[in-house]
Amino acid sequence: MSPKKPFKDTLGTIRTDLRLPFAVAVIEGLLLLGLLALLVHLQIPHLPYVALAAVILYLFSAGLSLLAYAIRFSRIKQAAEIAEQLNTDIYRMFRTVVDLPYAVVNSEGAVRVINTAMQNILGFRSPVCNIPVSEICPGVTVDHLAASIRDGSATDSISARIAERFFSENNPSVSVAEEGRSTVVRLSDGRRYRIDSYLLSRETDHYYFLVFRDVNDYLDLIDENNRDHMVLAYIMLDNLQELTQFVRANYRSTANLIEETLTKWVADMNGMLQEYDRDKYLALFTSEMLDRCIGDDFSILDDIMKIRVGDNSFPLSVSMGIADIDGTMADRERAANAALEMALQRGGNQVALQRRGITGLTYFGGAHKTLESNTSISSRVSSHLLEKRLESCDNVLIMTHANPDFDAIGSAVGAYRLCRSILERQKKGKTPVRIIMNKSCDTFEICFAHLASLPEYAGVFIDKSSAMQTVTSGTVLILTDVSNPFIFEAPQLVGSISAQNQASSIAVIDHHRLVSELPFTPFLHYIEATKSSASEIVAEILQQSDYADELLKEEANLLLAGIMLDTHNFTRSAGAQTFEVTYYLYGRNAHTDVVREFFSQPIDDFLVAGDFDANTRIYSENFAITWLSETHIPTGSDRIAAAKAADKLLTLRGVEATFALALVPGGVAVSARSRGKINVQLIMEKLDGGGHFDMAGAQVPGNIPEAYDRLTAAIDEYRTQFPEQFDKAD
Repeated sequence: MSPKKPFKDTLGTIRTDLRLPFAVAVIEGLLLLGLLALLVHLQIPHLPYVALAAVILYLFSAGLSLLAYAIRFSRIKQAAEIAEQLNTDIYRMFRTVVDLPYAVVNSEGAVRVINTAMQNILGFRSPVCNIPVSEICPGVTVDHLAASIRDGSATDSISARIAERFFSENNPSVSVAEEGRSTVVRLSDGRRYRIDSYLLSRETDHYYFLVFRDVNDYLDLIDENNRDHMVLAYIMLDNLQELTQFVRANYRSTANLIEETLTKWVADMNGMLQEYDRDKYLALFTSEMLDRCIGDDFSILDDIMKIRVGDNSFPLSVSMGIADIDGTMADRERAANAALEMALQRGGNQVALQRRGITGLTYFGGAHKTLESNTSISSRVSSHLLEKRLESCDNVLIMTHANPDFDAIGSAVGAYRLCRSILERQKKGKTPVRIIMNKSCDTFEICFAHLASLPEYAGVFIDKSSAMQTVTSGTVLILTDVSNPFIFEAPQLVGSISAQNQASSIAVIDHHRLVSELPFTPFLHYIEATKSSASEIVAEILQQSDYADELLKEEANLLLAGIMLDTHNFTRSAGAQTFEVTYYLYGRNAHTDVVREFFSQPIDDFLVAGDFDANTRIYSENFAITWLSETHIPTGSDRIAAAKAADKLLTLRGVEATFALALVPGGVAVSARSRGKINVQLIMEKLDGGGHFDMAGAQVPGNIPEAYDRLTAAIDEYRTQFPEQFDKAD
C-alpha cells in the first residue's frame, strides 16, 4: 500500500534565514553609491575624504546588523539544542518507563526495536533485535500488518510521534496510513494483546509501529459472558400419544420415563426443565453446555430412542427447537418456537438450532423415521382457516412444483374442489379459481384428458405468465406438494401476493420436509412429513370438512393416483390413515383399476427403463445407483422415469436406499428412495435438494459422472454421520 504524502517537520533542526540582513546591506550599499554619484556630479571639495567616511559608515552599520542577527541566531540555536535534548530525554523516558509495549517492524517483517515493557513480556535483554515478527506474534505477517494499518496523522498520534525518534537522525518525514482492523495475539506471557498498527515511511523505506494493548481481562470477561449466555429450548415428544394407541403400553408411565431422561440430561448441564403443556417442555441452560451437546451430536436423541414401548420394537423420539441468539428472552422464545416448528415439519426426531453468527438453522438427528401422527384435527382446522381467508378474496390461484407428477396435479385438483365448494357455500360462485400448470408435460395431458368431460374445468389450468396478470391485492395463493421456493412453478408469483394481519395470503400444503425457512408467513401452514403424499393430506382435509360429499369421481381418481404414485402402489410409506383416506376416495367412486391406466407407458418409456436397469450399480453394500446412458437423448419424461427406476431398485435384496440420475436442462436430476431406514432427504440436502424421509430429490450441475461423484461423496458423509445404521445393516 502507498503511504500518504509526507508532512514537513523541523524536529531537531535549525533553519537560518539570511535574507533580511543581506537585503539591509544591499539597500545601504545602493544608497551609498547613489550619494557618492551625486557628490561626484556636484564636484564638492574633499571628495575622497567624504567617500572614505561613507564606506566606514556602511561597514559599521552592516556589521551592526550582522552582529544583531548573530546574537539572535545564537539564542535560537541554544533553545533548539535544549528542546532537542529535552525531546530525546522524553523519548528515552517513554521507552523505559511507559508500560505500553510496542515494537518496530521493517518492511521485510523483521522486528528491529522494542521498548522496555515489551522486553519484560518477551524476556529479551536488549531493545534492539532482528527476528521475524511471527516469532513473537504467531500468525502475524507483513501482509497482515499492511491490512490492519490504523488511521491518524502523526501530529495527533503520540505513539507514532515517539516512533519517529527511531528514524529522525537525518530529518526524515513520517506519515501514518488509513485505519484497518486490529489483531489479537497471545504473547509468550500467556496473555492476549490487541495490536494497533501504524505505517511509518522514510523516503523509500517503510516501517510498522506496533502498539500492544493488553485486552486479556476484557476478552476473559467476554468469553465468560458467552459461556454463561442463556439458551432457551422447546422440547416436544414425537407422537407418544399416537404410539400408545397401537401398542399395549401405559401412556403416563412412558411419558414419565421420557421426562426422567430429559430431566437428568438438563440437570447434568446445570440447567432447568419445566413441563408447560402435555408432552411439551421448556429448558434453560448455558451456551457452554450447548457446545457440549453439539460436540456429541445431541446424543440425548439416541438416549430417548433407546426407550422402547410395547413389544420392544417401537422407538420413542423427541424434537427440539433451540435458540442461542442475542436480544431479549422474548426474542429467544420466539426463535426457539420457530425452530421447533421447523424440526417438526422436517419429520421430528431432530434438533433445530438457531445460533449467534450463523445464518439459518442448523439441524441434528433426523436419521430415524417417526410414527405417523393423527392429523384429523389439523385437517379440520386447516379447512376452517381456508374458509375464513376466502371470505374476502378476489380470486384463488393454486400452484405446485415445476415438472408436476400425479401427486402434484392430484393435490392441486383436490384443493381446487375444496376452494370451489367453499366459495359456492359463501355465495361467491363467480370468484375464479385457477391452477397454474405446465401444460406441455405428459403427466398433465393424462390428467386433463381424464377431466375433459367436466365443463367446469374449461379455463381452470393456466400457465405462469397468465397467472401473473390475474394477481390482485385480494389474491389467495395455495401451494400444494411443494414448499421449496426453488422449484415453484412460478417463483416470481410469491412476491406479488399481499399480506393480511402480518400473514401472507398464501397457504402451504405439503408432505416434504422443509429445507429452510419459508420466505413468507403463510396463513395456513400444513406440512406433515409423516404423510405419504400431498394428495393424502388434501383428501383428508376434504374428508374432515363439510364438503366431503362434493368431491367428483374424476377428481377422486386423480387424488388416488397421487397416493398410489408416492406409496408405490401402497407398498411404501402407507400408514393407517393412508388407507382410511383411500377408503374415502373409494366412497367417491375412485378405483385403482382406473388409476392404473394412468401409469401405463409407451414403448419409449419401456426402453428407458431398460437403460436404467442396465446401468445399475451397488455402492457400499446398502445403496443402489443407476443412470441413463450418455447416448440417451434427454426428454421431458426422464425425471418421472428416474423416479420409477429408483422405486424399482428398492426390490433388490439388501438395498436400503436407491438413486437414479438423469440428464436434464441445467444439470442432472437425482431421484432418491429409501425403504424407511435411511433418511434420503438428509443425503439430498447435501446436494442442495430435499424432500421426504424415504423419497427425495435434487438437481446438481454438470454431467452424469460429476453428479455420481457428488452423490457418492454425500452418501459417504451420511455413513460417517450415522455409522450405527450401517453397523446393523451390514
